[in-house]
Amino acid sequence: MKKLFVILCITALTVGAFAQKAKFGHVNSNAVFTLMPEKQAASDAIEAYAMTLETQLQSLNKELEQKYNDYMEKQETMSPSIKQMKEEEIVNLQQRIQAFQTRAQEDMQTKEIELLEPIYTKIQDAIKVVGEENGFIYIFDEATLLYHSSESVDITPMVKTKLGVN
Repeated sequence: MKKLFVILCITALTVGAFAQKAKFGHVNSNAVFTLMPEKQAASDAIEAYAMTLETQLQSLNKELEQKYNDYMEKQETMSPSIKQMKEEEIVNLQQRIQAFQTRAQEDMQTKEIELLEPIYTKIQDAIKVVGEENGFIYIFDEATLLYHSSESVDITPMVKTKLGVN
């Protein structure tokens, strides 16, 4: 009899657990990101870094232009060895400029990741906390969401509140 009672209790608890409705949520993390106070400081720092790289690139291009113009003006009077040396100098400078452009693009990407990743991590942490506090099974980002039913809860306001950015 006790065994039957225990089995009935376990079965009732299991059925009750499966009968509960699963909670799904969605969040517009891009909307939250635009409201983050750190975003503007990161954007300003990225822009300043880009301007520094652009200034350096302009300086290199100006140097190339000067060397090329100087070469074009004086090439008729140059000895063959000097002419070859100047041509190699111009080619080397062009290669340095191309290498600089490649490194600058990589550096910009690294800088963006360095400055923006902590903001995204902060948002992700807030989403996790909201999900755990409210018993969500899954939370999807609207940026990658093709459809959500009216039963899916928009947790964007909760995440904004958690981060203090309304």
